[in-house]
Amino acid sequence: MNRPPVDAACHPPELPALHAQAFPMLSPEQIRLAAPYGEEVRAPAGTVLLQSGGAEAAFYIVLDGYVEVLEDEPDGGQHSLLMHRDGEFTGSLDLFTDRPNSVSARADSDSRLLCLSRAGLAQLLLAEPVLADIVLRAFMLRRIGYLRRRPYGGAISRGGAVPRSGAAAGQPDPVLDLAVIGGGPAGLAAAAYAASEGLHTLLVGGSLCGADTSDAAASGVDTSGFNTPGGQALPGFPGTITGLCDGGLLRRAETQSRRFGSHVLPVRLATAFDSTCYPYRVWLDDGQMIEARSLIVATGLVQDGTGEGNTAWLDGCLDTDELGCILTGRAAAGSMQARAYESSQPGVFAVGAVRAGSVKHVLASIAEGAAAVRVVHRFLDASAH
Repeated sequence: MNRPPVDAACHPPELPALHAQAFPMLSPEQIRLAAPYGEEVRAPAGTVLLQSGGAEAAFYIVLDGYVEVLEDEPDGGQHSLLMHRDGEFTGSLDLFTDRPNSVSARADSDSRLLCLSRAGLAQLLLAEPVLADIVLRAFMLRRIGYLRRRPYGGAISRGGAVPRSGAAAGQPDPVLDLAVIGGGPAGLAAAAYAASEGLHTLLVGGSLCGADTSDAAASGVDTSGFNTPGGQALPGFPGTITGLCDGGLLRRAETQSRRFGSHVLPVRLATAFDSTCYPYRVWLDDGQMIEARSLIVATGLVQDGTGEGNTAWLDGCLDTDELGCILTGRAAAGSMQARAYESSQPGVFAVGAVRAGSVKHVLASIAEGAAAVRVVHRFLDASAH
């Protein structure tokens, strides 16, 4: 087989903690567990597996060979971002959303691959806790670390949009584009996407590693909506919130997100919301008040087994169902445009378990958190005019 040399060029230089988690190498036993959920395919050198801008979605594990990940250049060419080798896998959080592919992938040598469809990947992650932990860690960190590897800098393109801060160049804007309340899977995915797409973003309730479920609930974190028999908060993950936190995932996520404009408050509780003024105001338990042009609520359910939404801090400002879960879209009386995930208050969105009618598992929550950012952009575009 004609293979490129294995050297530092196979992966961009990164912090070791980020690299080890974002580009893990699966063991033969882990690949064996994944095999029933996909099919083995052979790709001659030069085969395009994923096309930037395309809608096809697949997850590839490299069994033998090399897969190169490429980004489109402004002049129509492509720039190599990284190379996946034996035991590594392609993919990102976009696999859980309807977003077009942001990069291309092609076989750099004659390669043997295990190909899983989006549905096959979801089945694998829900059935195999160890693989779910590895893959979701990698996807989250790839999104957060992506900008440091991009040769052209700036926010990930979403069709020419620019940050909306009204402050003068070089001056901090005290008003956020987006405040994400709740640092569970839905909230963290939303914050990662929003910040990487140029929005001035704050994530409230981010530092949860080592926290138990009571600490998480007190932080407005989207965990309690995932209770299952045996005390697991996230199906497919061992032990409450730790499936996303073992090894300090959220701490690394916070560190990386700060590099491109997202800010994370340590464990904090949202205590009040003022919907009568714009920008909106949210008060935290330390007395701090934040102002934001839009809000994503990802606070999950209360930890008393009733299935009620963790929405007391909203003080009736949003339409909810009988359990206090937030109504969105056409079910929300005040949402005249019926934007997906938008509550009865324009510009206030709900994702994850706190949203009425949501599917209560981690993959659905990640998908909702990522997908809602696109709707936030549309709201901010409209409100700017």
